[in-house]
Amino acid sequence: MKEGWLRRRILWYLRRDHVNRMKQARTGECARCGRCCHGCPAFKKSEKTCRVYSIRPNICRNFPLTPDDIEDMGTCGFSFEDLALSGGNPSE
Repeated sequence: MKEGWLRRRILWYLRRDHVNRMKQARTGECARCGRCCHGCPAFKKSEKTCRVYSIRPNICRNFPLTPDDIEDMGTCGFSFEDLALSGGNPSE
């Protein structure tokens, strides 16, 4: 998860154009499983809720940023459509 945390920050701050393309290819909705919030001090594990949900940071509002985020978690309510339409891999 730590590698994913760093990758997301690099994408968020340095590759916002890529993040926006990926967001257009993202479908689904949050499954409220809490996997993406693991380790966050604002996440109440016992209730699977966020203490700061209404004012959460934009990077949280836009999670998952790429299919890699879903891979890191194993499962998610979100998925990504055809990546050829969205600009593909962030390393391109």
